[in-house]
Amino acid sequence: MAKVKFEDALKGLEEIVEKLEKGELSLDETLSEYENGIKLYKKCISLLDDAEKKIQILVKDEKGIFGTKDFIDNSNNKDDVL
Repeated sequence: MAKVKFEDALKGLEEIVEKLEKGELSLDETLSEYENGIKLYKKCISLLDDAEKKIQILVKDEKGIFGTKDFIDNSNNKDDVL
C-alpha cells in the first residue's frame, strides 16, 4: 500500500463496514470489500505500532533536569492486577 494516513485508512475501513452491514452486495463484492478491509485494518495496526514506537515520555531526573526516555508498554504485563 502507498503512503496512507491513519485517518484515511480508518475512514476507508469504516466505509467498508457500512457497506457490509447493509448486506446489499453480491458475494463477490462482499469478499472483495472484506479483503480490502483486512488490508486497511493491517495498515491501521502498522501505523499505530509505528506511532507507539515514537512515543517518548518527558521525565525529570534527581537534579530536576528534564529529559526523555522511550515509552515502555507494560499493558501485557501478566503481573498487573485489574
